[in-house]
Amino acid sequence: MDICNNHLGLPSTKWPDVCRYEAFLSFRGGDIRGGFVEFLYEGLADSGIIAFIDHRGIEIGEHIMPKILQVIGKTQICIPIFSKDFASSKSCLKEVEKMVECDRTIMPIFYDVSPSVVGEQKESYQQSFRDHEADGATSTTINNWKKALHSVSRKRGWELEKFQHGQRELINEVVSTVRRLLRKDDLYVTAHLVGMDQPVQEVMRKLGVGYENGEVIKGQMVTGKRVVEISGLPGIGKSTLAAVVYNKIHHLFEGKSFLKEVEQTRLLSLQEDLVSGLQKRAYTFKSPAEGNEFIKYKFGDLRVLIILDDVSDFKQINSLAGDLSWFGPGSRIIVISKRSNLVDNHNQVHVTSASGSTVNRCDDILVEKYKLKEMNSDHAFQLFCSVLREKPLKKEFSSLVCEIISAAGGIPLVIEVVGSFLRGKPIEFWKEAMGRLKREPYTAEVKRILKRRYEDLEKNAQEIFLDVACFFVGKDKTIPSYMWEACEYDPYSGINELHDLSLVKTRENNELWMNNQLRACMFEFVSVPRNKNFCFFVPGNKKGTETRLCAFLFLFCSFDAASEALSATFDKPHLFPERRFFCEFSKLRYLKMNHAIVKAYKQSAKSSIEDFYLQRLKWLEWQGCNDISSLLALDMSKLIVLDLSGSTSSHWQCWTPIMMRAKNLKVLILKDCRLLMESPFSHAAVTLERLNLERSTLPTCAVRSISELRNLVSLNIKFCSFVQELPKDISSLEALKELYIDGTPIKAIDIAEGSYGKLKILSACNCEFLSLPNSIGNLKSLSYLALNETKLSELPCSIGLLENLQTLSLRNCRSLWKLPDSIGNLKKLQVMDLSSTIVDEIPSSVKDLQNLKELKMAGTHIRKFPGGIKNLESLEEIDFSGCRNLRGECNITGLSSLRVLLLEHTDISRLIVTDRQSYNPKNLKLDGDVPISIIGTIQGHGIGSTDVRLDHRSRLTDIISACDDESETVAMWRSDRSKEVIGG
Repeated sequence: MDICNNHLGLPSTKWPDVCRYEAFLSFRGGDIRGGFVEFLYEGLADSGIIAFIDHRGIEIGEHIMPKILQVIGKTQICIPIFSKDFASSKSCLKEVEKMVECDRTIMPIFYDVSPSVVGEQKESYQQSFRDHEADGATSTTINNWKKALHSVSRKRGWELEKFQHGQRELINEVVSTVRRLLRKDDLYVTAHLVGMDQPVQEVMRKLGVGYENGEVIKGQMVTGKRVVEISGLPGIGKSTLAAVVYNKIHHLFEGKSFLKEVEQTRLLSLQEDLVSGLQKRAYTFKSPAEGNEFIKYKFGDLRVLIILDDVSDFKQINSLAGDLSWFGPGSRIIVISKRSNLVDNHNQVHVTSASGSTVNRCDDILVEKYKLKEMNSDHAFQLFCSVLREKPLKKEFSSLVCEIISAAGGIPLVIEVVGSFLRGKPIEFWKEAMGRLKREPYTAEVKRILKRRYEDLEKNAQEIFLDVACFFVGKDKTIPSYMWEACEYDPYSGINELHDLSLVKTRENNELWMNNQLRACMFEFVSVPRNKNFCFFVPGNKKGTETRLCAFLFLFCSFDAASEALSATFDKPHLFPERRFFCEFSKLRYLKMNHAIVKAYKQSAKSSIEDFYLQRLKWLEWQGCNDISSLLALDMSKLIVLDLSGSTSSHWQCWTPIMMRAKNLKVLILKDCRLLMESPFSHAAVTLERLNLERSTLPTCAVRSISELRNLVSLNIKFCSFVQELPKDISSLEALKELYIDGTPIKAIDIAEGSYGKLKILSACNCEFLSLPNSIGNLKSLSYLALNETKLSELPCSIGLLENLQTLSLRNCRSLWKLPDSIGNLKKLQVMDLSSTIVDEIPSSVKDLQNLKELKMAGTHIRKFPGGIKNLESLEEIDFSGCRNLRGECNITGLSSLRVLLLEHTDISRLIVTDRQSYNPKNLKLDGDVPISIIGTIQGHGIGSTDVRLDHRSRLTDIISACDDESETVAMWRSDRSKEVIGG
């Protein structure tokens, strides 16, 4: 990189940080006009991509160049910007040579020269090399530079002159491509989908997006705006289909947003989420009217992708997208609804599309519909068998399966509910279920099964089930478990019972999840007239106010004192009817009243316990509390969970009596509290077990007082920027099991022998200054260690002493280049994530990791398939996608549990299977221009049982299966596509 003048007003690079970059920009500054590099750098930064430019404005000298080259060797993506004078800079040529030598992912930009001029060194490049020769450069050096330029010129890149809208369009394309390669925007989708390929293909067609062999075709998206309505029966997979489509096309847009549960979410929250997604930063509004005006006038020129999930009324669309014309040309909106005529409410003209389907057109907006159909019999059979968890299926049940899935109507939700209900049951149950499915609509059978399951639950499990359905979908199940324990509901057995019955699931991050359709069915049969123990109440917007009151009331009889739970969330601060409400609902055990305003409480000197309200309250969530002194009106003696996140109160002097009164408090959540003026927990109950202070401003005394909480189990101080070190006394907290210090400036953790004796979870991601001590091996109970995006270059050998470690995550540790041999001592390790590190080989000791289930090394420098993993029988998933240096053979012999093998964008030349064990990967993604052969027997039937999916750049040839000691060619596919220049 060679910059002749200081025209880039960007911050300087600090050399100790050379290993944390995701992209490297190489350019000759003197002849790049219009601030192009500055705008590109800012575009990458605004998109969350850390790009490297050197001291920006300082001529590079020989003392700096080695550090520049070191950065290139440790950066995943390199972007050389070729201009007419690029080759005149020796520094720039050295950088390109280093990119090729290190085999980086190189994406060239041809600013004002063509690829042929760069590759063949013509015109100004020819003269530059003559000058270098005259200046004493050796022939070897010259040849190396020329070879590097020739190699890079043949790579897929961008030519500025081919972009109609110039630099802005090119920059957007570069940023989008880099984000896609770094996988920064993908939604979570289960890895083993059944029957999605054809629906995805059809939705892509209706969206006007070129799509082939599972990949979007570059440059094939029609202009104009489009809206696609996806409808279908409840539980058929509409949201999953939309998420898959979103992951495949979001990189084509300047802004994107996926809004979930539109019907059940406050309008103001939806507007804030929409704008925050499109703007890539948090945004708040005072009212829905303000949100409407902002959206209407802010994004008129922006090409966006918006998905609105679970929409029931066109008014909801209108409040978020107006008349479907609030966004720029090329925008796409996907509406997901149970109804198939939702967009018909718009004033449109019916026309016939080229495919013969009826669509709607309004101005330049094309509105299409897609109705997701039921699963075909093959896909339904696969799903049913996976739910049963029986391989192979017993012979006497086989004949019934086809009849049951036929009667289930091909609805995934029905198949899952019925399948989980029949799992482990005798054949008589199967026959009864089949008979009912044939006699009645499948919806009636699902409701009957759900109702029977609910009635068969123990009373405690019923209460937990209703709590989850009403309040805790999407919440960490650990927190409500404290309340359930206080109510003597036995949460552990209750949740496990709900899991076994497939009524409730636990997703990533320990979050509770329940299908919306199951929730709807549950509310129907629980609130029937003869069962008045439960009522589901959702009133709409009140006239004369801009608030939306959402209440879920159970153990409810005509709004009397029997009510035990209430959730009320307001769009803006709203006056709450304190005394009347607290008196009428005196038996509440759960109360959520976010952003409610309660008049300040004035305590009398003669006040007694009988004067306090809500004496049975166990959970109080009051986010955005304006005055914590109001808490003094509550009894709080039985309070278990208190959440005051985002409090704007300045009356923290009231905190001591509040803490002294909440003598049974177990969970205290004070996230995003910026006005903490004193230690809020110096007088907290000795019972306090979980403390969450994420993103709060803490005084020094508050940090020190944490060590007084002798029963503390979990401490979360994520992104508390003022916490620079942990008090030493914290290490002596004998009950501490979870420690979250992500995003803090903490430099070290003092781990003396015998300290942190029960610590199971240590999360220290994004800790810029953290170093890992050799004493890490003293954490004998540790089961989860996350050090993502830290600057660690290697792990101490003592890491092998973590005998109970199950998960080791080092994702995006850009300086990490090796693992110690002691890694093989982690006998209980199940997940190892090394994605986007610079590790180039795995120690042979990995052969001892017999419990390893997931090995993630996407985007690493690994050069050959590690032979040490060849016989790890527990290994289910391997991800080497994006490993550009990975070459040679891939021997998966002995990996009998392998389900997912990702080899996209590698140079693997041969895939080998040489045994007869059961082997059936659900996803086998291959990408390359070299022959790939499969040798061996897969399930005794050749390759026919393996799903092979290719992207549009791939060529798969010579797929061979050895069957009964005879090799035979099973299939050959070719997908010949000439190289293309992005943007061309």
